[in-house]
Amino acid sequence: MSKVFDVVCIGTGMSALAFAASRLATHPDTRLLLLEKHRVVGGYATQFVRPKQQARFEVSLHKLSGMGPNGNLRQLLTRLGVFDQLEWIVTDSLFDACHTDRRFVLPKSGDAVEHALLQRFPACAEGLQTVFEEIRSYGYDGYMQFHTVSGDYEPDLKRLRYAHTHLKTQTVWDAVGARIADPYLRELLCLPCMYVGGFPEQLSYLYFLHVWYAVLFAGSAYLRGGANALTAALVQRIRELGGHIETGHEATGILTDASLHAYGVVTDTDTYLANEVVVNAAPRYAMDALIDVELAGLDDARAAIAATPAANSTTTLYLVIDGPPAQFGLTSEETMLVAEHPDEAFEQRKRARQCRKDAAQAERAYWRESSIEVTNYHKLDPQGGNVVIVNALDVIHHWPERKTDEYRSKKARAKEILTARLFNAYPSLRGHVRYVEASSPRTCLRYTGNPEGSGYGALVEPATGRKTTSRRFPIGGVRFVGHWAAGSGYEATMGYGAMLGFQV
Repeated sequence: MSKVFDVVCIGTGMSALAFAASRLATHPDTRLLLLEKHRVVGGYATQFVRPKQQARFEVSLHKLSGMGPNGNLRQLLTRLGVFDQLEWIVTDSLFDACHTDRRFVLPKSGDAVEHALLQRFPACAEGLQTVFEEIRSYGYDGYMQFHTVSGDYEPDLKRLRYAHTHLKTQTVWDAVGARIADPYLRELLCLPCMYVGGFPEQLSYLYFLHVWYAVLFAGSAYLRGGANALTAALVQRIRELGGHIETGHEATGILTDASLHAYGVVTDTDTYLANEVVVNAAPRYAMDALIDVELAGLDDARAAIAATPAANSTTTLYLVIDGPPAQFGLTSEETMLVAEHPDEAFEQRKRARQCRKDAAQAERAYWRESSIEVTNYHKLDPQGGNVVIVNALDVIHHWPERKTDEYRSKKARAKEILTARLFNAYPSLRGHVRYVEASSPRTCLRYTGNPEGSGYGALVEPATGRKTTSRRFPIGGVRFVGHWAAGSGYEATMGYGAMLGFQV
């Protein structure tokens, strides 16, 4: 194979695959190479199997937003020619919310969710209507950002200025709290924060509104076969269009000339020359692992990139039940185990952030007190086994190093605490879990190299007026795709990668 290309991509996450397919479809003469250090493509969007347990576990692919008729992700996959090759599962509800002895099913459409919440919480009608008006207006503007860039959508400038001045600067916790008095309803409305790796006190309200719009009004669906099905379809399309993919090749450096312009990539086995380098990894990782530390003039950029806050990671349990989970009461595809006391959970997280290495405090805040998410994969795809996955947002700071007795003990506590919460919500499951495996923020760090083991990219905090890292990188010819550039979620990352690919 030639060692000279127009574009070399470092990493093969979903955003890089979307970029490559889009670039090749739009510019068919492009000589394009994707490099992947692992044996399989897909990055964090992957799955693993445990044959003895007859189980297939998804690592990151859960519900996909933007899958309605006018959804961004559906339009993109259709344009790339892969949508009709895949089997989509549309559910009857958004998720079940379990809070002590109360259960509430959120319908799948935005209008139906608003109506159901108004019926359930009539005393909060005014605040609820305000939130949904903001989702339909400011959230819609945010959701249409790629169309705005391409010139297909023109937002109201007055509304945009108001949003950036008043909503972007607030946390979700403060904004929802100012509109909603009921703590249970507040927590319900804040639950989608988990989809982008943040707690409500960490995220910008304006960013949250576009996440809610994507989930509620742009449609959502699951994918039969999970991440591997989507990866396989995109890989096939890239190869049909003439792209090259090399696995088992770890990038070790980006070649840079004296004018600070990239001209190629060095791997552990070879060197590839290119006019453009696209990085599907965190900017901090690129600076630390791929850029020559001797290069002058990068100190300010290094400092800004190092200061970019990472979103939270997760502690995840992969469970196998000895029968279909629905037999034991877990009938929904997705269930949110809502914090019993949301205000107390907020205070516990605040204390945990103040003492980041206090293991007992962190475990209480993130595992015992905060809301967590449960996906019943058996209902989505019985061929994958009687699989249930439990996700809790977590941080890496209180986790010991891997392969230590302390680490193993902590994983055992995570299994005990999180399964106990599952059993409290579904007592019939007790005694029917025949296999449980745990992953931690250290696991994510090991496989992805993401700062602090974040599976969600940068944390989208409220605007403060200080300078933050932009998508502009100080080395010419280098561009980033993925959730560190676009924000979290398949729809955002793939949409941003494709937008770069379609550009001339």
